[in-house]
Amino acid sequence: MAGALALRLTGHLRRKQVGDETTKQKPIKVLMVCAMGMSSSLLENKTKEAAAKAGVPFELKAVSTQEIARWDPTLHWYDVVLVAPQVFYKRKSIEQIAKPHGIIVQDIDTVTFGMVDGEKLFQQIMEAIRARDEGQSES
Repeated sequence: MAGALALRLTGHLRRKQVGDETTKQKPIKVLMVCAMGMSSSLLENKTKEAAAKAGVPFELKAVSTQEIARWDPTLHWYDVVLVAPQVFYKRKSIEQIAKPHGIIVQDIDTVTFGMVDGEKLFQQIMEAIRARDEGQSES
């Protein structure tokens, strides 16, 4: 399911053949914020596995709330910032930093986080990217 969903949602991410030259699109970049940057490591790995299985170029980095406080989106841009359930109180401050740069900020569902459901989180990310891209193409 995730593979089919990813293929539908990431047409813009596939490699394109240009004569003899193959160009590679940039990976989806995701930043995951949790309390210490450690509890999310299992979910981080499972989500990366889901992206690899779907053939989607993907980078995911987990950071602590201390690290996110020093984050500068002009230096380190991400497509999506995910906020873990235990630090939901940080979402508003993260949005204030991210939104002006067109960066999506979303909560990670408690069940998705607790069950370490990388497939579901990957689907959430892809749906957010698709919605963003559809909104840009309508402009």
